[in-house]
Amino acid sequence: MSEIQETDLLMRLIAIASGIITIIEAVLKIMGVEIAVWGWGWIGGAIGFGLAILVILLGIRPIHYTPVFLGILGVGIIFFGVLIGGIIVILATIYGAIT
Repeated sequence: MSEIQETDLLMRLIAIASGIITIIEAVLKIMGVEIAVWGWGWIGGAIGFGLAILVILLGIRPIHYTPVFLGILGVGIIFFGVLIGGIIVILATIYGAIT
């Protein structure tokens, strides 16, 4: 684990919180309640759920270049229609890149 990402506690907390929010929003999307009007329906919710698990794991155990991976996952989450969680993941990415 990179020492920089290990000590960046706020980025890790934001990533874990955004992962939990993304899981909640993905489950709602699977049930048919959508916040974003685009997406792939329940398939997008299921893929968003999987990406949220990866975001939480990166928050718990960061690796080298964690902000880059968070950015890729955040864009993927937004692409599949899980809007609010994806935006918060992007915020964690920006914070991790700045620090």
